[in-house]
Amino acid sequence: MATQREQREQLITHLKGLLEQLYEIGDGHDGAEGWERHRARVRGFQEAARLLGLLSLEDVQSIIDAAHLEILGESRLERRERLDGLAAKVERGQWGDFEGPAYQRYGGKP
Repeated sequence: MATQREQREQLITHLKGLLEQLYEIGDGHDGAEGWERHRARVRGFQEAARLLGLLSLEDVQSIIDAAHLEILGESRLERRERLDGLAAKVERGQWGDFEGPAYQRYGGKP
């Protein structure tokens, strides 16, 4: 019988594999049905792991972040900012890009 530690390690390995498969399918921005279906499988698996007490929410998030970085080559935050641009930063309350004059942000001359 496997110990709880061994079960946890097996679960982490399996979750990493599921995440690799998910990110190899794509990033979900195209709304592909296969990606959405696989994401639901990943979510169900991670929720079961949390309910069984084998992983915490923080554990799950760090595994997801690591897989995203490894497979897609950038962090989730970097990707979100690159794809969403300034409008998303405003929604998140990140005003740093707006500290300079507008002409500098838009490449114009004073």
